[in-house]
Amino acid sequence: MPDILDLDKLRASCDLHKFRLFERELEQATDREAFERRRKTEEDKRAKDKRARKKRLKAASQASS
Repeated sequence: MPDILDLDKLRASCDLHKFRLFERELEQATDREAFERRRKTEEDKRAKDKRARKKRLKAASQASS
């Protein structure tokens, strides 16, 4: 039969401060990655819009020539 988990012993052996720091570090890493993905998506969209605008201007200048 498996041993019963003693929550009091577990809490006493756990360094809550270190765990909270580790947890915060993981959350910050996840937040940074999400931010970078959003930034890259927006940057790609701006570059695509810029290329499309340049293409439209070129087509318009050729049409007027």
